[in-house]
Amino acid sequence: MITEYKAHQRGFTLLEVLIGMSIMSIMMLLLFASLRICVQNWNAGEKKIAQVSQAAVIQNFLQSKLHATVPLDGDFLEEPEFSFQGDQSQIQFVAAMPASAGRLGLQRFKMSLRRADRDEQGSYLQVEIQPFFPQDEGQQGIEEPIVILKKIHSLQFAYFGSDSDARNNDPVWHNDWLEMDSLPKLVSIDIELVDGEIWPQLVVALKIDSTFGDTKSDSSFGIVGGKFVSANESE
Repeated sequence: MITEYKAHQRGFTLLEVLIGMSIMSIMMLLLFASLRICVQNWNAGEKKIAQVSQAAVIQNFLQSKLHATVPLDGDFLEEPEFSFQGDQSQIQFVAAMPASAGRLGLQRFKMSLRRADRDEQGSYLQVEIQPFFPQDEGQQGIEEPIVILKKIHSLQFAYFGSDSDARNNDPVWHNDWLEMDSLPKLVSIDIELVDGEIWPQLVVALKIDSTFGDTKSDSSFGIVGGKFVSANESE
């Protein structure tokens, strides 16, 4: 009886096995393809978030410092000079550092575009800081230039204001602002990176109150100990 039952049992034919393996292979291929697409999208999303975060930090730093610019002259120096000077590739102005930076008094900021080394692409934006007023003993002096942005394809400053030497004093955009008796009303910054990413144009209004003591600035970002950090990181 048992022998007769076993004789009537059927197994899978070779064709059925091949069809089953083919279906399983297609399912595994689709599964791995979906996983690969998910990983690529995840990596692309993280890269985009990092790019947006970098742009926000750099632009907030530029905006906060330019917004705090004060219109001072350098008549007290051995060689008098204007505190605000700028052209298309660099800008110099005077502003205060946040208290957490440990640098008292007004500081002269010089932001300039420099060509990168041969092993790096594009250019980089560096910041030089030094006290604007003569230093007292024990006060921190000039720091080494700090690089705040690398791999720049193009960076351009522009200045909106009235040219005192021109007959028509209506404010217009200028490619440079050199040896002017007043600050420009606006400063614009256009940045394009080597990977083709174009940052939104940053336009900063140089708002100075009637008295120097009322000058307000956002000190959320600064340079502390030779590093570009936010106020939260420096605490």
